[in-house]
Amino acid sequence: MRTRLNSYTGYSIGCASVWGVILLLAQRRLDAPTRNTLGLVCGGWWMGWTSATIARIGYPPPKPLTPAAEKRLRSVSVVLIALGLINVIRLLVTGKATAGERVRRLRS
Repeated sequence: MRTRLNSYTGYSIGCASVWGVILLLAQRRLDAPTRNTLGLVCGGWWMGWTSATIARIGYPPPKPLTPAAEKRLRSVSVVLIALGLINVIRLLVTGKATAGERVRRLRS
């Protein structure tokens, strides 16, 4: 019987794997400015992950959630993850940035 990696290490390995796939697909499908933007987003995400990892060492764990709060958190998390995945898939399928990103690029 295989044990599940139900830990922060498993989460970290999963995150690294997903970002690796996203960046690999971006390398093949996106233009250079959009790849650069995605690389900056990835770097920012990893800075946040590093900060959270450091905070996990220095601060005590939070109090357990009530069943109702856990259910609300699960529902909101599923929606936010779905929105994020839809946006990444849209970006990789179309191979270009959104209108707002194009306007920012033109202004700079």
